[in-house]
Amino acid sequence: MASGASLGRDKLAFTSTIVTICFRWQCRSMSNPDNAHNLPAQIAEAVSSVPKALVPTSIKALDRLIGAAVDIPVAWLAQQKAKIEAQTQAYTLVEASIAKAAASEAGADHATVERAVDVLVRKAYRKQVNREAVAAAMVEDLSSAQPEGSNASSSQGHPSVDEDWLNVFERYAEDASTERMQKLWGRVLAGEVRVPGRYSMRTLRFLSEFSQADALTFSEFGNSAFGDAAPANLIMPDENADIRNLIYLESAGLIQGATGLGLTRTIKFDANGNGFLREDSLIVLFKGMPNGNFAQKVYPLTPLGQELLTLLPGRDSRACARSVAHAMRTPQVESAYLSMLQLSGELLPMEVLWQQEQATGQMSG
Repeated sequence: MASGASLGRDKLAFTSTIVTICFRWQCRSMSNPDNAHNLPAQIAEAVSSVPKALVPTSIKALDRLIGAAVDIPVAWLAQQKAKIEAQTQAYTLVEASIAKAAASEAGADHATVERAVDVLVRKAYRKQVNREAVAAAMVEDLSSAQPEGSNASSSQGHPSVDEDWLNVFERYAEDASTERMQKLWGRVLAGEVRVPGRYSMRTLRFLSEFSQADALTFSEFGNSAFGDAAPANLIMPDENADIRNLIYLESAGLIQGATGLGLTRTIKFDANGNGFLREDSLIVLFKGMPNGNFAQKVYPLTPLGQELLTLLPGRDSRACARSVAHAMRTPQVESAYLSMLQLSGELLPMEVLWQQEQATGQMSG
């Protein structure tokens, strides 16, 4: 019977052989000019529709997820996309040759080789499939309608996604085996590409354990929130209602004020009588007494909750702004408007949300 030390050396040598074979295959693939890139065709085609300003950061993210060449220009992608083969096909075709070569070079029994290949190839294959699905979801999100007020036309000075952040994100993305999680991680990466630093690493950790039931509970709250809080009279119109969901959201670190005496938000009017609520580029503008203020009981979102709010699928931020503005209608507020914050810093009026009868309805300041 072989000693423990001998078995350990044999195992180490066998593992080294498998890794060497995989490395040789990878080198052969990289030496082929036609396969120097690894963008699947459907992703390469979609990248051409990503706003120009976001292309460099998008390619960097794709490079991390699926091994794309970071310096491939969009024009080249559009011309060569027909020649790009999906990487998943390469994994399938090479598996048999790796197993055969491993058995020959390692001198191990066939069953042991099969188990090693299952660990080293099939696991990598599954993770690659997951990463590519997340990459496709990211490109789809970036190719869709841009957030209001975003600068999709200029590529000057757009910051890049942090490398440490990408390292953490990649580990979560490769474990996203369901369509729901793949789309969720795709939205996260798209949001980070648009605004680097938007999602903290704490948010990534939280999302990795965010169940569908949790998402539903938070979605119900989020549809009554705008910006950093939800009016209490929208969330809990009946003071005797069941508050267990609110307590759960508070214990999860997403909201505050579910227990205790509750919290109050005060909005101050400036010298022109303007008060503001903001979510991304959407602004709810309240008109009232210059230098005055008004207060309302709210359930505030924590920083984590505010980040997750932007990831809720199907949430209509304009509709939320309307309902929150109506819930905050008080005698101290003359009127409310929905506006968009422009890149210049100016507000673009979009619609009148409501007006008191005595208000003129004209915006000033």
